[in-house]
Amino acid sequence: MAAITVRELRKTFQTKHKAAGLRGSFRSLFRPQYATVEAVRGISFEMEPGELLGFIGPNGAGKSTTIKMLTGILHPTAGEADVLGYCPWRERQKLAHHIGTVFGQRPQLWYHLPAMDTFTLFGKIYDLDDAETRRRIA
Repeated sequence: MAAITVRELRKTFQTKHKAAGLRGSFRSLFRPQYATVEAVRGISFEMEPGELLGFIGPNGAGKSTTIKMLTGILHPTAGEADVLGYCPWRERQKLAHHIGTVFGQRPQLWYHLPAMDTFTLFGKIYDLDDAETRRRIA
């Protein structure tokens, strides 16, 4: 049985556009213009227990939006998902007892730590052994 099943998962957002110029600002105040942005376009996949999955893509590709739907943070516009037997957006609290999510989009230097300490910390976070961490820092 799959640990995660996703079928035609979609998420769209409505964004408000500001009209240019003075007349446009009055128009946007009383009759705002909206555009639909398709963040996730019908993604489907299955993952078996023990499999690893990484989402790779440019900014705006829908990676974080997909993860947020699979953890129940966002409700999809359409589609279905089953994560460990739970519908994430309907059973978020129950699912939360079985999963963890880390959004590590910015592995950057932390201003309050020296650079070497930051690299050592990231080695621990990513479960590298100490020798491999030292080799990578060098």
